[in-house]
Amino acid sequence: MPGPFDRFSGSVGSFSSIGSAATQAMGTLGTVAGEAARISGAISGAQSAVQSISALRSINLPPGGNPIARFAQGAALFSGAVNQTIGAVGGIANSVGAIGSAFSSIGSLFGGGAGGGGGGGMRVTSTLGNAFGSGAGDWRVRLSGATGKFVFPYTPTISVSGGAQYEEVPLTHQNYSFFAYQNSKAESITVNGPFFVEDASQAPAWSQAVNFLRASTKMFQDGNPPIILKFNAYGDYVFKDIPVIIRNYSIDLPNGVDYINTGSSHVPIKSTFSVTLQPIYSREKIKTFDLQSFISGGSGGFI
Repeated sequence: MPGPFDRFSGSVGSFSSIGSAATQAMGTLGTVAGEAARISGAISGAQSAVQSISALRSINLPPGGNPIARFAQGAALFSGAVNQTIGAVGGIANSVGAIGSAFSSIGSLFGGGAGGGGGGGMRVTSTLGNAFGSGAGDWRVRLSGATGKFVFPYTPTISVSGGAQYEEVPLTHQNYSFFAYQNSKAESITVNGPFFVEDASQAPAWSQAVNFLRASTKMFQDGNPPIILKFNAYGDYVFKDIPVIIRNYSIDLPNGVDYINTGSSHVPIKSTFSVTLQPIYSREKIKTFDLQSFISGGSGGFI
């Protein structure tokens, strides 16, 4: 069933009336009364329909730890305000396609309560929805292997280093040292990123991420070591199919945030994932390394 942001009923209202309706809608929520006035002012002061859309999209809704039921009372009134905005924008040429994408995340926030489909919050719905799926040309920071696929839902901090080993050759009566090259090595890669969960529909992605890391550091029943994963991030010329093992990981579950009840467990609305990866290559793989090809961009999984 189409959500309130997909119904172009043609009901055109002034920006001031939109702000009033939004104020009425958010005012019924009690805990966000202060936000209602800000929303009203932002929308009422908009000079164009495009600015009106931007104002609605920038709404700072309560934390995802709050039960969805708390939004139910204001959902219908709020959807009415959005419908007025839709009508106002409907007359702008070529804007219809942009409207659906502009408000789809807001409609999903109410989990169907305002006529929209269930789903995640306004910022990470599309990312978390594909967190364990596939995607050609995907530039996101991700790990994949036989245990599944984990995509960092928010941009993490990546620390990477490398170097070459040289042995100092001691010679007498020399002003300067001589060094003999020994080997080169790829140091460990550290990925540290936040993980936000805005409502119960996003909680399973958090649990799957934890399970992925646990499974990727366990040996098989026959004694074989944990699997080798592929690490990708930011396209072909940054990290492309780098074979890695997880040396260690840590998950921060703070005590100063809300935890969402998923029925079988509770997950934090904000946590931090830190993973240390070690690039690892077989002897056969190393034989295929070609420096000229590496320089020209054909890394072939090397770093």
